[in-house]
Amino acid sequence: MKKGFSLIEVLIISFIIVSLTAMVFGIIFRSKSLSKSMVCLNNLRQISLAIEAYQADWKSSPNQLYALYPSYIKDKYSFKCPEDKLVTSSNLPEVNSYGNFYVNRSFNDEDVQKLYLYCPRHFNGTKATGAFLSYSANVMQTNKVTRNGASIMPGEVYTGGTFNFADGTVVTADPNLKVGLVGSFIAPDDKHYSIIFIPEDSSGSLTVDHQGDSRFEVVAPALIAGVSGTSFTVSNAYDNSNNQSKTTVSVTDGKVICEDRTDGTKLTVNQNENISAIVECQKPESSVDTKKTRSIPRKPLKKIKVWKF
Repeated sequence: MKKGFSLIEVLIISFIIVSLTAMVFGIIFRSKSLSKSMVCLNNLRQISLAIEAYQADWKSSPNQLYALYPSYIKDKYSFKCPEDKLVTSSNLPEVNSYGNFYVNRSFNDEDVQKLYLYCPRHFNGTKATGAFLSYSANVMQTNKVTRNGASIMPGEVYTGGTFNFADGTVVTADPNLKVGLVGSFIAPDDKHYSIIFIPEDSSGSLTVDHQGDSRFEVVAPALIAGVSGTSFTVSNAYDNSNNQSKTTVSVTDGKVICEDRTDGTKLTVNQNENISAIVECQKPESSVDTKKTRSIPRKPLKKIKVWKF
């Protein structure tokens, strides 16, 4: 009569137990992650509705998201992503999960597929939530972005370097120019969509060699340059003495659609053309409120001058 298990049987049983355990934990993890993503998605929808109401009242978008509280959003926890471990309830809503991923753009834009809110924290960074000018919010697959060969994270600001995107686009920035990544993802229309930015206090130039029909935007203090398959340069010069930024877009191939950030006016810049805009920037936050300051340049206070040449 056979007693006990052989070594092979023990190994097989152990393998089955480990596999089942991993499967169960995987299901639990995915379930929790999905639940948190749905909470974040609901937050973005609430913020979107609040921005719509704010704009109807004030004919402009809020400069900072926390300006929506408490008149337009009553619950301060609507500003916190469940996956955000850095934001505490005591600091809400001034320090929140979404302020560093808020692209303040004109809501009368005819292109309703443009992104204005983003959260890259889901499923270990492989998924993100985003809100668009169509007032829709979605969970999307993220794309890997590298700088000088190393992966970089959305929301971070880097100085100089060569940035590579999943659609083949290459961005080369001057050694002293600050460049930030809002995000790179597969949009609801199944196109690659990437957004980078130049902070208000940064000076220098970057060159974009954009590939294909994907969406690519550079958010600068005075202009937003949006493209599909073209090459161009964006330069920014910041004058600290009067808090003004001058943004220049120069097109070497194709055409670039530039959005005037003061009023949303669209300006087409063709090959071998240039456009410059000078704006007065929002006043810097006080040193006490540095955590409130967003890296993405805020909507300018006013337009000084815009010209093509």
